[in-house]
Amino acid sequence: MQLTALLLVFPFVAPAAHAGSSQKIPVLIVSGANNHDWQWTTPSLERMLEKTGLFEADITYEPTKTLADRAELARYRAIVLDYNGPRWGEPAESNFLEAVKGGVGVAVIHAANNAFPGWSEYELLVGDCWRDGTGHGSFHPFDLKVVDATHPITRGLGEFRAHPDELYHKLVRTNGAQHRALATAFSTQESGGTGQDEPMVLVASYGAGRVFHTPLGHVWPGSPAQRASHDDPQFQRLVARGVEWAATGDVAEEPSVRVTRSMESTGWISLFDGKTRAGWRGYGRKDFPEGGWVVENGTLVCKRGGGDLISVEQFDDFELEFEWRVTAKANSGVMYRVVETANPTWQSGPEYQVIDNAYFGEKPDWRHSAGALYDICPASESVQPLAVGEFNKGRIVVQGWKVAHFLNGRLIAQSDFGSPEGKAALAASKFAQMPDFMKHARGHIALQDHGDEVAYRNIRVRPLPKPTVLFNGKNFDGWTFHLPDGSDPAKTWSVSAEGHMICSGKPAGYIRTTGDYTHYVLELEWRWNPAVEGNRNSGVLLRMIGEDKVWPKSLEAQLQSGSAGDFWVIDGFPCKTDPKRTQGRNCKRLAADDLEKPLGDWNQYRITVERGSVSLEINGMVVNAASDVLETPGKICLQSEGAEIHFRNIRLFPLQ
Repeated sequence: MQLTALLLVFPFVAPAAHAGSSQKIPVLIVSGANNHDWQWTTPSLERMLEKTGLFEADITYEPTKTLADRAELARYRAIVLDYNGPRWGEPAESNFLEAVKGGVGVAVIHAANNAFPGWSEYELLVGDCWRDGTGHGSFHPFDLKVVDATHPITRGLGEFRAHPDELYHKLVRTNGAQHRALATAFSTQESGGTGQDEPMVLVASYGAGRVFHTPLGHVWPGSPAQRASHDDPQFQRLVARGVEWAATGDVAEEPSVRVTRSMESTGWISLFDGKTRAGWRGYGRKDFPEGGWVVENGTLVCKRGGGDLISVEQFDDFELEFEWRVTAKANSGVMYRVVETANPTWQSGPEYQVIDNAYFGEKPDWRHSAGALYDICPASESVQPLAVGEFNKGRIVVQGWKVAHFLNGRLIAQSDFGSPEGKAALAASKFAQMPDFMKHARGHIALQDHGDEVAYRNIRVRPLPKPTVLFNGKNFDGWTFHLPDGSDPAKTWSVSAEGHMICSGKPAGYIRTTGDYTHYVLELEWRWNPAVEGNRNSGVLLRMIGEDKVWPKSLEAQLQSGSAGDFWVIDGFPCKTDPKRTQGRNCKRLAADDLEKPLGDWNQYRITVERGSVSLEINGMVVNAASDVLETPGKICLQSEGAEIHFRNIRLFPLQ
């Protein structure tokens, strides 16, 4: 849609955030002048955005007029720049900058980084500009390498291979710009490049606005063959994800996204690339079965008759994520720690049940329903799979002899095979007399052929290192105290006969690790003493840096009774939280009435601190997340801030 504009003047107010809304994201594409083929690239950008179903894209070919209309500009969540021409002049330029500072996102596409030499604020917004010394080699296919897979744009982006384009090199960083690269490309000398990695996906903030910048998307006038840069589905997905993030601060999950590369930066290993059968073979075979399993539309589909598949690799402790879809009354399962014997896969590996719950009739058999730890731990009746034909998210965490199953983000079943309860559940199951069942600390991951059609995709695994025990249950080795001068730590912190860490809650202060940690999964359990009155308040401080004080620079995972799972940003610690749930320094957890257990019962925290992101799980439910978190080594602290609180099983799993 092409726009005309009227001149109105009033204070700029950014539209409400779109994330999670079914309403389309309004986007303005700025064009009308460019030394590239803007008459073709601008409609191309409009098409690629609108075909996602997420955006309503308007085009202005007269930015001097359109950007002068502040009422019109206030309609948009993001501005896409496909412009490299004369300055816009006032009031268009001031309105544009004010809109971005007020929260409107910006996407800078290809030669828009060539624009406006000498306009210092625009150069600061763009960050890496085409200026004296910048160049490019020949138009040729090249790969992108994701260097930060935790950002919403690149998280789940997958492979970006053989993209046909110009590869800009030696972009000039504007003095004071704080842009960071999410992906790079190697500029080969054979193509006329530098022989170095060059930034291809960059992000930054400008005031409250988010900036997405890619030098990709070259199409020269009179060179229709170069339209291949825009026609590449990989480029189209990147632009859509970048514009969505600029507009909303997040990227909604795409149903068709495939995790197709090994993400060494985060430790995840892709087990299915969406295209080939690599990484799998038949159980008891050396190769992939000739029939029964097919790869179609980015999914691995069991058609029946091929037998069970197993991963070529074996794993001991791990976190497995996958998506599964069943047909009506279909039955299957995912087994793990499977060893090859003369017996079937399920006689050695515990099973995550994959099934249409309608298989059982009116009432599911919860011991064998979707997500259950088959025949050992029934599925929680409060967690239901999606309808037949829709993809569910499965997750399995295996640590030692403890296993946990998740369905669509909720804990649905768990067991500790080493505990008295776990041993009793196993003894009461069909597996009690099977000599290999859950007897091996390492094994294959298996996908069952139960004779029904079932599809899998986005299968990835992250091996977990052995945990570092932060609290030994005997003393405070590895910890130090910070309390007001003259306070006796022994009156605040002690160890019970059961090996629990006891905090009286008074005076205000904390205990912290002596060591620093950067990337990790932290697990701990806590409970409140119901017999002791007072303000039941405490917290876990993450990546604490700087001087010891009340309270130190850190990100707090709140433990206050009734508010566990909130974030508190302390002393300006750099991070971003969901604006819809944030007020001042506090980001409220996602609502859940039954999240915390009754006073006196143990609760579990699982906190993943990884690169620039932090996510919180309470009792198996993800309740909060932060992004753009300062990536720095820091202490882990437990607060004394009210009534008596107990801690136990404090363990840390280092991540790469």
